[in-house]
Amino acid sequence: DLMHVSLSGTKLIEASAGTGKTYTIAGLVVRLLIELKFTVEQILVVTYTKAATEELKDRIRRRIIQARDGFSNGKCDDVLVEQMIDKYDDHEQAVQLLNDAIVDFDKASIFTIHGFCQRILYENAFETGKLYDTELVPNPTELLQEVADDFWRSYFYGAAPEFICFLLYEKKIADPSYFWRMYQGASGLELNIIPDFEKSEMSSLDRYRKVFRQLSEQWQQSRMEVANLMMEPALKANQYGSFKPNRHKPDLSNREVRVSDLVAAMDRFVDPAGPGFPLFKGFEKFTAANISKSVKKNQGFPDHRFFHICDRLDAIGKRLKDEMENRLLFLKSAYFKFAKTQLAKRKERGNIQFYNDLLLDVKDALTKEAARGESSLVDAVRRKFKAALVDEFQDTDTVQYEIFTRIFQAPLGLLFMIGDPKQSIYSFRGADIFSYIAASTGADSRYTLFKNWRSDPGLIKAVNTMFSGVRSPFLFDDITFEKSTAGDESCADEADSIPSLYLWYLPSAGDKPMNKSDAVQIIAEAVGNEISHLIRSQSNTVYPGEIAVLVRTNRQAR
Repeated sequence: DLMHVSLSGTKLIEASAGTGKTYTIAGLVVRLLIELKFTVEQILVVTYTKAATEELKDRIRRRIIQARDGFSNGKCDDVLVEQMIDKYDDHEQAVQLLNDAIVDFDKASIFTIHGFCQRILYENAFETGKLYDTELVPNPTELLQEVADDFWRSYFYGAAPEFICFLLYEKKIADPSYFWRMYQGASGLELNIIPDFEKSEMSSLDRYRKVFRQLSEQWQQSRMEVANLMMEPALKANQYGSFKPNRHKPDLSNREVRVSDLVAAMDRFVDPAGPGFPLFKGFEKFTAANISKSVKKNQGFPDHRFFHICDRLDAIGKRLKDEMENRLLFLKSAYFKFAKTQLAKRKERGNIQFYNDLLLDVKDALTKEAARGESSLVDAVRRKFKAALVDEFQDTDTVQYEIFTRIFQAPLGLLFMIGDPKQSIYSFRGADIFSYIAASTGADSRYTLFKNWRSDPGLIKAVNTMFSGVRSPFLFDDITFEKSTAGDESCADEADSIPSLYLWYLPSAGDKPMNKSDAVQIIAEAVGNEISHLIRSQSNTVYPGEIAVLVRTNRQAR
């Protein structure tokens, strides 16, 4: 009940899309202006993008004007404003308070989370220990590239050629961009890398090189012998090819083509110009273990010393690959430490900051102040902002949650957290679902906006039916599904005559499940036909721009 919810303590408002979240925020601002006589500058409203702040400014300003005009005229079409008019006797004072807010609206404290933290650091430089003239760098890519380049030079320029080829061919890591993209893509502002990997030695490398030399020498001596043995009819066709004519090369059998390809691969493998690692695809066909398993029943085993050397190299190669996997894990872990240290040094040297540094600096200042048993920074911010309304709260991470609660979660504080808990499961913008759960359990009161003003009643009913039959549809018991109701019932009759939700079932062809690529094509064609039908239908007035198609991949979209 927006009109009667108390304006004190910490409140969590859960709001699905279309349930009037912005309407609620603007209504709370009007109540704070009239009831607690706060100025627009004292009411902090935080959201997550510049576009969202502009929309909030516009909606809040229009709502204040609507309320002022309502108090001036003694009536208003808006239900909430009408309730305010009935509740507050001093209409003249209300008009004056609201008019002052409109006049001073350019001072309204409506920020992005980064803009809010930047304001704290700038206005409280002494308490936070930060410089006034720090340059804010919106795109950290260039500096991240520099740090990754330095890390690459330090750890990879002198690395074993075998390890470099392992990275190239097994892991598709070709240059430093892999590391800075990994760092940039890591969600969350404060990461703990677990476990703490130690540098592992590639103890199998010398042994591998020794056996590889033996294999290379033996191959030069026995190349034709080995190739002829692999042509033996005693070997199974499913492993080494049949003796039927090859479809693409009718003059040769499948066996001749398969063995020729394997021999060519071994030639490349033992080439002195190459590193000899990793083992190529099909190398196991040369091992005595594979050949012995591939001999037909009651047939002789085509034995050769070369096959046994391949056995040893295969076993050592697998151990070496495991050691390289561990070395790569160590390097990934080491890069996070390296990047954190180097970025801090370079940012301090250049007197620059990234956007996320603003949040970390505020959080660190609050933490240090609390450790010293002081509160000068918190007091300064509370004197400036008497109330805080945090929009899109589901996108909050641990750092942001700590900032808001340390400042505003107090006996005399006022903090409204507004968001959609269901969206927190996606980790969008680095959101942390556990921060949301902590907020929901730590709030004094928890409310839900049930009325959906955006969707048709039939669709609301269909979604309720799908999700309410599952105990934990979002995996976490703390993230519950609350049924919505239609805010606008005027289209209910029309909605009842047109199904709001279809579930299409694509049956399998025969006993086996349908091939995925075939299913994608069939579904795409079916959706295309349905869209064509909707647009061309005489009974519907549906335009192409009113149709959205949601898919999982770009390929499916095409």
